[in-house]
Amino acid sequence: MKISHKSAIILIASVLSLVVIVVLAIYLLGIKPSSDTTSGHLFATPKASTPGKPTLIKLEQVTDQAFSVEDQYVPNSWGAHKDRIIRTSKGDLFMTYISQGDDLNDRVWHLMHKAPNGDWKEIQSGNAGTEPINIVLGKNDSIHLFAWPKTQGKLQHIYSTDNGATFKSEWLPGKWQDDGEQGYSSVGVNDHGDIVVDQTGPDKPGIINWTYFNVDTNKWTFHHDTLDLRYTYAFLFPGYNNDLSFVATRDVQRHYLNLPQPQGQDGNPWIFNEVKYFHTNNVTPSQPKLDELLVKEVKPKDPNNTNDRDLTYVTDSYIDTAGRMHILYLNEYDGPHQAIIEDGKIVKDVAMPNVSYGQKVRITQDTQGHFYLIAMDEHGGSLNIYPGSADDTDGTQLAPVVKLDISHFPGCSDYDFCHSPTFTVPRNGNQLSDTIDGVYGNMNKEIYFRINLRGNDKGAAQSMQMPFTSVLAIYSEEKQGAKSQAK
Repeated sequence: MKISHKSAIILIASVLSLVVIVVLAIYLLGIKPSSDTTSGHLFATPKASTPGKPTLIKLEQVTDQAFSVEDQYVPNSWGAHKDRIIRTSKGDLFMTYISQGDDLNDRVWHLMHKAPNGDWKEIQSGNAGTEPINIVLGKNDSIHLFAWPKTQGKLQHIYSTDNGATFKSEWLPGKWQDDGEQGYSSVGVNDHGDIVVDQTGPDKPGIINWTYFNVDTNKWTFHHDTLDLRYTYAFLFPGYNNDLSFVATRDVQRHYLNLPQPQGQDGNPWIFNEVKYFHTNNVTPSQPKLDELLVKEVKPKDPNNTNDRDLTYVTDSYIDTAGRMHILYLNEYDGPHQAIIEDGKIVKDVAMPNVSYGQKVRITQDTQGHFYLIAMDEHGGSLNIYPGSADDTDGTQLAPVVKLDISHFPGCSDYDFCHSPTFTVPRNGNQLSDTIDGVYGNMNKEIYFRINLRGNDKGAAQSMQMPFTSVLAIYSEEKQGAKSQAK
């Protein structure tokens, strides 16, 4: 078949135009032509945008049967690192809590389901082991729960691929802690569907056991690493090129840091005073090499004060649309901070004095990439939303607080018995959205909330998709602007 001279010119011009558009788009987005693009995942720095006007859409009690007995650990609300709620693409909500059970090692987990426009109903339960369990959303709206029944060193994976109609169960292989101690456990997932679950070991050396699910091979692989000391309450982030990042708080008995131990019943033997970022470029070896980056260490002002233990710890961690790691941590002596890591380096560490209660603060973005910090009010009467200002591109410049009244179902400030507002974010498998669904704890109660971050369509729960055209429409970043922001 012959092609006319005119048709050939048109064809060549069309191809060249397409090449120019792609090159220009890559330049504007500042996409790095390495790990991000080879994985098919796009990262783009958000441009400055008008802050949304957060609106509380729903507030209702899920249960008043959660475990909450003073001095009997671990209560339902324990653990800022726990993933407690997910939302499927069809709008179904699933959340978990634990009830008392028979004893410390036999708490009972409960899975609650709320269909769109429906009521909360319990659909599954089981033996949790010691602590609250984790729930994440996997590929194709699959639901994944992880528990340690009877605290016997066996990791149970409970999952559904039909929107919670049926569940299957399997034991994930690995050399897990089996000394009667469950260890602290976290879960993280990426938007490809890869999942990582970890378990901590004793104080010294700091054993960390973890298993990684590769969605392409449909296989779990067990790993084991040894750190100098124990780091717990981890926030886990599987990457897109067999890499893994996580943030954790050092949690050890005082004498391992050459600090005095309490005498008798006075004081506390443990101390939390360091935050670290960990990263490996390759999760395939049985003992991957972990690079460590010190985020913050806070030394006690009075080493002999054994009641002074929560010197610094992580309240949330988040990877933004530019691929930067945000670490929210509380410094006991000067309040809440936000550190930002980019390319393995800390590019910012700023105090956030305007956040009224830094002990329970989270971070997320909306579909325009605008940042929001969300915290429980110290007195439990409001959810405090701190939008980024109109000039903000990384969540460190905050507009005035928006207080959402939750006094009908108040929260509270106890660290162990009143958990932080926990909501749908990428770390637990949900795409970014203008609308977030979440829960917070108050002793034996779990309270559900829905917030529209932009205050636009109150009935919508729009998910942020990440195809090339959508990203290009939402974000346009000049390279010089990106460099100036990082300085």
